[in-house]
Amino acid sequence: MNMMRGAIPFEAEGRARFLRLTTNAQVRYQERAGETLVDAIVAMQGEGSQGDMLRLRRLIWAGMGHEGLSEDAAGDLIDEIGLAEASRLLGDAIRAAFPEAAKAEAETGAKDSEGNAPSPAKAKAKPAAA
Repeated sequence: MNMMRGAIPFEAEGRARFLRLTTNAQVRYQERAGETLVDAIVAMQGEGSQGDMLRLRRLIWAGMGHEGLSEDAAGDLIDEIGLAEASRLLGDAIRAAFPEAAKAEAETGAKDSEGNAPSPAKAKAKPAAA
């Protein structure tokens, strides 16, 4: 398969596929969800957002618009490849769609998609005097 810029390849249902968050995918998401892709990303990173299946499914659906899938079909794909793999693919697609932000994130040591952010330096705080 000839890969386009920003396309994240994977296999599902016995065939090669890809996820790509193009401008059209972002507009498709915004029209359906009533929020921008960036707003969705921020919301999914927030406290208590684990398990936001509606956003995850809709983002996968939007990023696979080239296949003309329904949102239910996108959900079936997530079930097949697994939630962890779907989340990884989405993270890769987001970094591919926003390479400048991904580069800045890497340079500052910000949290990566695996959750392996450097631990905050807690030892710097001095104990209060008694």
